[in-house]
Amino acid sequence: MMMDDRAESACAAALVDLPGMTPVRLARLLDGLGPALAWSAVRAGTHPGDPGRRFAAAARACDPSMVAQRYEAAEVSLLLPGGPGYPAALVGDPGAPAVLCASGDPSVLEARPAVALVGTRSATPYGAKVASELGKELAGAGVVVVSGLARGIDAAAHSGALAAGPTAAPPVAVVGTGLDVPYPRENRVLWERVASTGAVLSEAALGTEPRPRVFPARNRIIAALSDVVVVVESHRNGGSLYTAEAAARRSIPVCAVPGSVHSRASDGTNELLVDGCTPVRDVDDVLAAVSLARQGKGKAPLESVRTGSVMLPDQGIALDRIQRAVWEAVEDVPTTVETVLLRTDLSLSALLVAGDELVERGLLTSGSGWWSRA
Repeated sequence: MMMDDRAESACAAALVDLPGMTPVRLARLLDGLGPALAWSAVRAGTHPGDPGRRFAAAARACDPSMVAQRYEAAEVSLLLPGGPGYPAALVGDPGAPAVLCASGDPSVLEARPAVALVGTRSATPYGAKVASELGKELAGAGVVVVSGLARGIDAAAHSGALAAGPTAAPPVAVVGTGLDVPYPRENRVLWERVASTGAVLSEAALGTEPRPRVFPARNRIIAALSDVVVVVESHRNGGSLYTAEAAARRSIPVCAVPGSVHSRASDGTNELLVDGCTPVRDVDDVLAAVSLARQGKGKAPLESVRTGSVMLPDQGIALDRIQRAVWEAVEDVPTTVETVLLRTDLSLSALLVAGDELVERGLLTSGSGWWSRA
């Protein structure tokens, strides 16, 4: 790192570390200024974003290099917009953090699809099992699982992602505490595993203890990092609905796992389904949603996400299992979409994506509501 970069990072750490600093105040101080210039103005009491000189005295008593050493000792890096490691998905986001603290390797987010798996802390065995299975299957398919490292659904999702093995996509967590304050405490080992395999991100300074109002705010980052948000299990007013709302504001697709009408833990997810969110029955439904979302953004297609490819007989063409199922369900004469749906038991979104891919590859021809083998 160049000396100027080290100075900028040290001043960023010092700003984050000031008593009473919040993400909103920090964004105001860094608006249009680099950390070093912002720090000098705050210290001098001349920063227009601090007209009451709220932070001036604390800044004058602080040595940024000493603060930087504390972050380095904790193996926490400071990520700045436009700088190394800052997630590309956050660039230009209206709620992008002015400074992001990171443990681990935040670059795992780049060039990979990402799905947020979120839900209630009071997960039922059903919800925890679904979250774990989805986490494992998504990670195995090369998808970064993003969550909040909370107890319940978050922990199950991250545990599942880690269980996918060393060749799977690494998980990423966004937390509401300092990166030296694992919360909840029973998730300490899980926290360390996520950080050593993927990354744990936070807006909070080192030493920041959990505060209830912080967690809804961090959910916007979880949403913004993701191609798709999946709510696995949520009460009617559950915190994960903040993530769904943040995703909807960003035009990020929101999916929901259906639950029993007798389970209060599924009241929120079932309401999301009533409101028109895509239902998730299995990982294929999520992968189809990811493919559609990424294609809409001009990103990598579904082929690079899904696994389990097989060879098309006599043609030497590799198909994944969804494409293979669609190809086998289509006849040499026009076969309606409804017929293929019945034969494959796929969701409509997954079916249409696979059908379009097969048409593009010259394996199927299409008409109004039908396909036939080419």
